[in-house]
Amino acid sequence: MDSAWKRTLTGAPSRLVVVSTYPPRQCGLATFAADLRQSLTCAAPDWQVDVCAMDRDGQAYGPEVSTVIRQYELADYGRAADELADAGTDLVIIQHEFGIFGGIDGDYVRVLADGLRRRGVRYAVTLHTVLSEPSPGQTAVLRDLCGGAALVTVFTASGRRILVDLGFVSPDRVAVLPHGGPALLREPVEPAALRPEVAEALAEPGGPVLSTFGLIRPEKGLELAISALPAIVARHPGTRYLIAGASHVEVVRSSGEEYREGLVKLARDLGVERHVRFVNTFLADAELAALFAATDVYVTPYTSAEQISSGSLTFAVVAGCPVVSTAYRYAEDLLAPRDGNAAGVVVPCDDADALGAAVLRLLDDPAALDKARKAADALGATLTWPAVGVRTVEALRPVLPAAPALRLDHLRRITDATGIVQFSNGGEPDLGSGYCVDDVARLAVVAAGLLGHGVYPAQARAWLDSSVAFLAEAGAGPSGIRNMRAADGTWLDDPHLGDHVGRALWGLGVMAASDAPPAVRGAARDVLHELLPAVPHLRFPRSIAYAALGLYRLPGSEVRGALRHITDRLDALARRAARGWRWYEPELTYDNARLPQALIAAAAALGDRGALRRALQTLDWYAGQVGLAGPQPMLRNVGNRWRSSAGAVGFEGLVRSSGPACEEGDEQPLDATATVEALVLAWQCTDEARYARLARRAHAWFHGANRAGTPLYDQDSGGCHDGLYTDGANPNMGAESTLAYYQSLLALADAGLVRLTA
Repeated sequence: MDSAWKRTLTGAPSRLVVVSTYPPRQCGLATFAADLRQSLTCAAPDWQVDVCAMDRDGQAYGPEVSTVIRQYELADYGRAADELADAGTDLVIIQHEFGIFGGIDGDYVRVLADGLRRRGVRYAVTLHTVLSEPSPGQTAVLRDLCGGAALVTVFTASGRRILVDLGFVSPDRVAVLPHGGPALLREPVEPAALRPEVAEALAEPGGPVLSTFGLIRPEKGLELAISALPAIVARHPGTRYLIAGASHVEVVRSSGEEYREGLVKLARDLGVERHVRFVNTFLADAELAALFAATDVYVTPYTSAEQISSGSLTFAVVAGCPVVSTAYRYAEDLLAPRDGNAAGVVVPCDDADALGAAVLRLLDDPAALDKARKAADALGATLTWPAVGVRTVEALRPVLPAAPALRLDHLRRITDATGIVQFSNGGEPDLGSGYCVDDVARLAVVAAGLLGHGVYPAQARAWLDSSVAFLAEAGAGPSGIRNMRAADGTWLDDPHLGDHVGRALWGLGVMAASDAPPAVRGAARDVLHELLPAVPHLRFPRSIAYAALGLYRLPGSEVRGALRHITDRLDALARRAARGWRWYEPELTYDNARLPQALIAAAAALGDRGALRRALQTLDWYAGQVGLAGPQPMLRNVGNRWRSSAGAVGFEGLVRSSGPACEEGDEQPLDATATVEALVLAWQCTDEARYARLARRAHAWFHGANRAGTPLYDQDSGGCHDGLYTDGANPNMGAESTLAYYQSLLALADAGLVRLTA
């Protein structure tokens, strides 16, 4: 059995998701997103950076793409927001370009943003287009998108100024972060890294080389550069102009290769056809590095003065190429003189004569060309993706949500030197209710978890001391163990069998395998072995399930024998389950998911693949029964009136029906916790991401993702309400419910799915 099921982490990395087009889609934004992701993971090793890909053609993506949105499917945007929230995403980074989102002016992106806000997930926005005079539709999209963002980033100071002037966002929430370029562009390239057609184009003899790269489309203004060539060629007859890049897919969709063919005709009409070479392919980074190394002057002749970013220009500067560019906003900002030196020359848009004259000024003056090259090289060193990644991490860290601090106020209130008081009146302990082995065993599990994560270690050790002492005093033996104890310390029953025996073994097993002090671990092992002979006599499925959740953690032939006995009994029940009612019993009652969880744990520990498979199948069936199936899962526990196989309608039937016949009663926190822990264990055994997503979603039940929309967890005290009604929560916060919340949270933390802070 893969050891992944034993995986335990002391904390979870921050999880970020980039929303963008993404390779294998060939476009500048997809390249940007891939480079951004790589730079973030290098600059912040404590971050997990995934991708939500904007898809148009049903592409096949790599494993880093966790979610896909079909561009024109409105429902996908809301679904993606829920998926990202369920996956525990800390921050979503939306790469915004109007053309990649569906709807008028790309307004479908607002559904994604609204869904993230509704689920409490922060997002940042990177704007790849900032218009000084947006249309009413564009204004509505950007105002809404930016208004709800934790941070908006733009590539230039002029972009920031426009956004603020338009009133889309306050100045304190806008950061200027440069576009990055691959560091490889600054390094020598081995000829073997080039495809033959690229190597051939670069090896052609001649004089000065001008170049432009990127996906070919009319906005690139390539006809302007070609129109400037006659004057350049007249002075430098060997000049070659390399235009590298395939036609943009959207241009091909609408008009085929008409634009490229028009450029070929223009060059022929102007008599410079032999000076223009098209490299009709999407260049890899190494090929771009070779192109830039061969280039004397890089040209970006774009037609729109509004353009606020350009990966093509950035890459050229990173490679140290001198540039001649038309005066679009990004070029004006990037090529502005620094310390009296500029990486290039900026000329008016749509002025071929000015473009040609600027190129000639550089080609005619080697000193000026060298000065521009040195300025480009110095600036380019600050724009490599590793450098930009560090700056981006510095900007994003402050807007990442802090891990919620644990509040143990209520747990401290209901515990004392003896144990944990069973019940509470509101938030106050009901001392008359006394103590029980069930709750003390749960306290031991929670205390061991806190200690393992280094959270409130002194308090955790104190609870472990009192828990193991309580269980040792309960008289464990072959006939069972006591359960009930009065407030004055008097035991109210004799040792007997029941669920409390299983829970005692659970707590003892956890303590024996924990980071507790040696005295606690040793005492826990001693009491566990005294109680172990009772296991074959346990009658009920839950009793043996609880025992398995303690025993599977421990070595030893006697323990393994008891675990084998439990596995065989639970698996026999699973094998007898009816096809339409894949459950161990004829009813769904309380703490249901503990049954498949226990069989998963025991079967994995014993290497019993058949039992493990059946346990996972049963868990999948149960997840469907409690609402954790379909596109919008939400946990709805079986109520305290239970559900029978005889008249079961399942979750969907409950949702569709109305009236008292379909009301199953109040939902209990222990059921939610059992579901969370079972799903976490399934994820650890299988590495199937759906289990992790559903575990997070099930835990959200405590925070209001439930049928009443009511939080059960009280953030002010750290207590948890005893039950969920149709329209609210039970006001009391007893031991069982509060410990259930912390067991659920610690299960997620143990698997690295949430972070814990004191």
